[in-house]
Formats: sequence, C-alpha cells, structure tokens
Amino acid sequence: MVSLGGRTTVAKYLFTRLRQQGVHAIHGVPGDFTLKALDYLPQAGVKWVGTCNELSAGYAADGYARVRGLGALLTTYGVGELSAINAVAGSFSEHVPVVSIVGTPQRRLQDERKNVHHTLGDGRPRVFAEIARHVTVAQANLVDEASAAEEIDRTIEAALRESRPAYIELPADMVAKEVDSARLEEPLPSQTSTGGDDEDREMRLVDDLMKRIYAAKQPLLLVDSGGGVRQLRSEINDFVSASGIPTLCMPSGNGMVDHSLPNYYGVHSGPVGQIDTMPYVQGADLVIAFGPMFSDTQTLSWKVVPEPAKTITLAKNSIHDPTSPKSGGTKTDRIELRRFLTRLTQQIDRSKTASPDVACLGDFRTVQPPAFAQASVDLDAPIDQTSFYLRLSAYLRPYDVVVLGNATPILGGRDLVLPTGAQMIASGQWFSIGHMLPLTMGASLARRHQHQHQRRRRPHETEANSGGGGRTILLDGDGGFQVTAQELGTMIRYKIPATIFLVNNAGYAYERQIHGMHEDYNDLAPWRYQDLARTFGASEAQLSATAPRRASEETVDDGDDDYYPVRNYEVATWRHLEQLLANEQFCRGRGLHFVDVRLGKFDVPEKFKVVFQRAGESLG
Repeated sequence: MVSLGGRTTVAKYLFTRLRQQGVHAIHGVPGDFTLKALDYLPQAGVKWVGTCNELSAGYAADGYARVRGLGALLTTYGVGELSAINAVAGSFSEHVPVVSIVGTPQRRLQDERKNVHHTLGDGRPRVFAEIARHVTVAQANLVDEASAAEEIDRTIEAALRESRPAYIELPADMVAKEVDSARLEEPLPSQTSTGGDDEDREMRLVDDLMKRIYAAKQPLLLVDSGGGVRQLRSEINDFVSASGIPTLCMPSGNGMVDHSLPNYYGVHSGPVGQIDTMPYVQGADLVIAFGPMFSDTQTLSWKVVPEPAKTITLAKNSIHDPTSPKSGGTKTDRIELRRFLTRLTQQIDRSKTASPDVACLGDFRTVQPPAFAQASVDLDAPIDQTSFYLRLSAYLRPYDVVVLGNATPILGGRDLVLPTGAQMIASGQWFSIGHMLPLTMGASLARRHQHQHQRRRRPHETEANSGGGGRTILLDGDGGFQVTAQELGTMIRYKIPATIFLVNNAGYAYERQIHGMHEDYNDLAPWRYQDLARTFGASEAQLSATAPRRASEETVDDGDDDYYPVRNYEVATWRHLEQLLANEQFCRGRGLHFVDVRLGKFDVPEKFKVVFQRAGESLG
C-alpha cells in the first residue's frame, strides 16, 4: 500500500477511513459546527450529498448502507442530530451499520458549560450524546489528538461488526488537529475473532447443526434481512442451493434468496399470502431462521411465527438454539456467520437430508393477478391494488432493486416475483413513514458507486454481470411520500436515477382501514404531483424534451452520460398501465421517472383487509 504520509487532520482521517470501507458519499445538512469539516471531504475522495433535512439524511445513509455495507451522515449538534435520530434508531432496530457524525461546539465552550446555541440552556453540553447512546453500539468523542484516530477506528469497526449505527462527536476545534496517518495504511481490526478455540468451537456447532438437519423429517429455512445477515446474501443462497431444504422468506427478506432456486417457495405470509404457507410451517420439525424480524406488523400479530421450540436462529454474530441437546435447554453461541455458512455449505450431504412433501407450498411464480387471470380483461377498468403489484412482476429486470414503502405497498409488493440478481428493500421492524423516498435516493447512489468500483476492478466485466444494469424502483404511498417529498429535489440536483410509482389513494389507506375510514385525519392535501419535478428544480430541457404527459408517448435517449431526463406519468386504468409498461424508454429507467398511480380512496389489497381488521381490534 502506498504510504499516506506521516500526519493528517482528524477530519481527513475520519473521512478517509470511511471511504476505505466503501462510503463514497456522506449525507447531511451543513451547520456552523460542521462547516470546516466539510472542506476535508474532497481531500478524502468523499462526495457531499446535501439533503433538505437531517431526517432525510439519516434515511438516505440507511439506504446507502443496505447496498454498500456502511453509510454515514453528518449533522450539526443538537438540532441537527435530533432531527436525524429517528432514522438512526430505525437503522439500529433493523441492523443497518450507519456512522452518525455530529459537529459539536469547541471543547473549551463545552468544558466551561457556556450557554451555546442549539443547547438546552441548562449547562448540559453532552445530553444529546446520552440520547444517542441508546440507539448506537459505539460512541466516540474526539477531544484528544493522541487518541482520535484510534477512537475513529474503534467506532467504525464496531458499526461494521455489529451491523448497527455508531456515533462520533467531532468538536469544531478538533477538525484540523493533526494525527498519525500511518494507521490508515492498515485495515481495520478483524470484525470477528478468528483461529484457535473460536474456530474449533464453530466447527463443533456446524457438526451439531448438520446432525439436527439430517434428523429432521420436515425441515425449513426461513430467511429475513435482520440480525446483520443482509450482507451475507451470497452465502445464504449457496447454502439454500446446496442443502435443497425448502426455503421461505419473511416479507422484509424477500429478495434475500434467488427466486429461481427450485427449493425456494416464496414469501411466508400465512393465509394472506399468494399461497398459504402455514400448513408446511406448522408441520416443520426444524426451522433454521436467518435474521428474523418477528414484529407484529409482518407476522399478523405473531400468528405466522414458527414454533419457537423448533426454531434455531442465525444472526451475523450468533446462533441461538432453544433446544440445544448438550446444554439441556436454550443456548446462544457467538459465531462468524459468513465462515459458519461456508463450512456448513461445504460439508452438508444433500443425500442425507429429508425430502418432505412440499405440494402444499405450490408455485408462487405462476400466480396470476386476479384482474388478468380471466380470459378477457377490461383494460378500461380502474387499477386496483389487489392486482397492481403482481402485474409489475413482468416489468422487473435482472439486478433491479425494489423498495417498498411503509404503507399498502409493503403489503401488496411482498409477493413480487424477482428476476436474477434483483433484490427488495422493505422494513421489518421500524416502519417509519417517509423512510423510503430518501432510502431510495441513498440506495441508488450506493449502487452507482458500487458499480463504478466494480468496473474499476474488473473493467472487462459486462454491465449485466456486474449488476450495473439494474434500476432502483420505489413503490410508495402518497402519505409516506409527502413526509419527505422535498428530497425529490435532491435527487434531481445530484442526478440520482430512480423510478417512483406513487400509490395515490388520497390519504393514509393503511390507517383508514384500521380506524377512521371516513375521518378527515386520514385524508391528505391533494397535491399536483405532475408539477413537483419542476417545482423541485428540474430544468425545462429535462422536462419538455423528455417528459411525455401520457404513458403511450415515446422519447429518444440521446446517449449522453449526463443525460438525466425527468419524466412524469399518470395512470388510472389497466390500459394506461399496459401502455406505460410497453414504453421502452420508461422501462430503461434512465433519469427520474415519476408515475402517479390513481386509485380509489378506499382501495387496498383484498387479502389484507383481515389484517387491518385485526389491527383495529388490537386498539381496544
């Protein structure tokens, strides 16, 4: 490795270390305690993405991390970090590694307890750090040049190891202080212990699990995206393929398993799924669950959770066995799941695993949208959510990333059939309204940086093989969209590509079904969505030359790398949707596509009405 020199500044060290871990962009809002630090981003080769507010910065960093494995945001002290803490808490709950950097007042002012702006005015300078401690796994206050570099490394490494957020305070007068840059020539410490007793113990755990698998008459693999397993998708797929064990995904884990694998049987939603998976799950005598998020929202109030006594849970750093024969009961061991799965995959003998009857699981790939399952379709009928999401399955392409908004899209979109390399991002625990538009922005930017990195390393690799050909597609409700809609302007400013399907039913359809069907608190202001792109900064050239008002109109792609068309569409009938999905310029996905999908005010996916009814009953 080329020497980076003897000394560098604290800020440059921090940003360089983040870039080494794949963070090529930091999201945030500038503030007086962060301005000097921002000057060091270009020196470290890191791009600044200024969002409209700090909450969106946190959501975008979360999306970036879900793709790249680590994200970062930079906010100012107090008012800025508190605006972002909702997003940081969500990353904590769903095991997403994000580094939250906070520019704080000068050390002297803090030590003297001066009444600085953005404080509570009561002499407590670090009360916000105490708040952050509850939603981060590691914290550092960079007040000493002698230890700053070490503290930065420790904190980032903890975020990577635990797949959860970390918190770094950067006082304004520490930004330009010098530290030893030699540490940057060494990688961060190993994220997990290796060698010796740990490896021997892991091998014994692998042997124990294989024996349990061989003894099972009706085993099941259940895959989700929590517990830090999101970045182990490849290893999980290798094991699913090698074992041949019937496999399902939780709704927030859809896309973690390649849909083309013959032993993958779709999303586990029980009786509200396209195929009722409960008969098989209830009959399973061994369930191996990867990173499950068994929240009430995605388990029908825990009605589809497999029997705990038969479920072995695997997370990035642990294995939990409720019926460990050697311990005489519940036992949790620390493991490195990547290494553990590799060994399990290499050693498992498929001929020794059971071949259970899977007829009840059916084939989710052949399920047709209700509106299209008949011999004739009324193309002039209004679009409904019962059929809408399944109809989009044919629109998806290899390596797409589909983001589901925290409303009816997260219900209807869970059964999308994904092509090779395509993935899905959906909340399984936090479900914060407004999360998914900025997340989509961060995820799309991360994919661009990931593709650029791959092409530099493997310049002869085709775009399809590298995953660079995929689009980033958001399905969001109008209620969630309105919370963070201003980030549409950020996407246009930085030319971040995305396709947005806005599920527009004039209100909070999810909440409306639970309680207050006709109450005005579940209504929304009737925005003119077709005008938003212009309002948020799209140029007349981007709009006039490339933005057909109807789905059937074609446009020409000029092939320019900077080409960033902004297209608006409105669809209300199946004919409109068919015309849109037949438009190759739209399907290519270059630039920003905004589709206003007009639906009935009370329209929701039919099968989930029972879910809303139960949710309403739980209110008492």
